[in-house]
Amino acid sequence: MFKDSVLGLLALVGVFLLVTVMAFYDFGMYSFFAPRVTAVQNQVFHESQQYNDGMLANLSDLMLAYHRAKTQDEKDSIAAVVHQQFGRYPKDRMPPDLRNFYESL
Repeated sequence: MFKDSVLGLLALVGVFLLVTVMAFYDFGMYSFFAPRVTAVQNQVFHESQQYNDGMLANLSDLMLAYHRAKTQDEKDSIAAVVHQQFGRYPKDRMPPDLRNFYESL
């Protein structure tokens, strides 16, 4: 009777330890692979056609707003937005007219 209780308790502790080790293993695998998966997803997103089309459409809209601006303050604020949004965007992906606009600011 006592022997059965001890074996049952040891089995319960063993299952608990196994579940705990598996949880920490899963967390370790997640913490190792999650940054790499996120980096790949980010790279794929920035290379997608939709992202690039959206960025270029936005820059085109800002260029139009810049040319329609009446005061220098309006132009300065639009230029600040352009520099903030497109500072890290690759210039070789811009068409010549948008690249010239960006470099003229």
